[in-house]
Amino acid sequence: MIKSLIISTQRSPKLKIEWYHLLEHCLVEELQFLIDNSDLKETGIVLEAETFIDGFHIEIIFNNDKNYNNLIKIIRKAIKNVSKSKIVPDQIEVINEEVKHFDLTIEEKSLYNPIITIIGKNIEELYCKINKLDIVSIRSFFEKVDYRLIYANKDCFEIIHDSKVSSIKVNENNFDVYKQEPYLNGFIKSEISTTKEFMLLSLLSFMIGKSNDSILDKQYLNKNNYYLGYSHDINVYGIFIILFVVEYKKDTEFINKDSIYSFIEECNFSMYRNAFITYFCLTENPRSIAKIFSRNLNQFPSIEYKHLIQEIHQIKKEDLLSFVEFL
Repeated sequence: MIKSLIISTQRSPKLKIEWYHLLEHCLVEELQFLIDNSDLKETGIVLEAETFIDGFHIEIIFNNDKNYNNLIKIIRKAIKNVSKSKIVPDQIEVINEEVKHFDLTIEEKSLYNPIITIIGKNIEELYCKINKLDIVSIRSFFEKVDYRLIYANKDCFEIIHDSKVSSIKVNENNFDVYKQEPYLNGFIKSEISTTKEFMLLSLLSFMIGKSNDSILDKQYLNKNNYYLGYSHDINVYGIFIILFVVEYKKDTEFINKDSIYSFIEECNFSMYRNAFITYFCLTENPRSIAKIFSRNLNQFPSIEYKHLIQEIHQIKKEDLLSFVEFL
């Protein structure tokens, strides 16, 4: 039975993303070294890691309950070793080589463009090289990082070790659209503090640009004989952001919040909600949800996967309409 331990840390907006990227690499290398030199070497443990604009997570995936306590010890030892400024110089070169090969398309840049106006960060900051002149500051940073540790299995996830998660100042506009050929992009955003809010926004994003009969399809793409258009979700600093991008030509009329409200009001809501349940079960599991929440929510309880599904079943059309109305 697959289980995982997730180590995460939230990025301070004052610090460079590439410092967190280096920390992620160094911590993964130390974890792998300690696992390889333990009795767990041949137990099939897999490490996965990702740095994003608000921090990083490292997931240690295993399948034997007996490995749990040993892995906790290894994690704590790895964190302690790395916090003592165990910077791996080779990893600086690896990261600088890694980011050199990233090439965002015009479409991807357009999709992520709204986050600049929301939180003041550009997606291209993920691909910055490490300045070796920062090494003294990086060493000091390594010593002060606060980690959160989460356990997840097929049924639920829970916090093992908590850390303070901070909110940041964002723009007050919860909906906006930017028109620049050949793509139109925009966002809908809302702070999340409960799993119900998370589910309402996930459902809204599904209806806007992930279903076969999405709002983008019905109200924009089909009318203009366009093909490309979809929504994409990110969760940063406790803010759920629905990003969307579509083909665009000058003066093409686009949907707005009122038209989204009208669509939901008139649609076969049960059909969309049931399709979303199927989509959610296919694409999300306790591990993926734990990674989303790990950097972004304070003091959430142990969450059972089946309860998330039950929450979707309980959402009514009026709940979503009310949510959209007050965005």
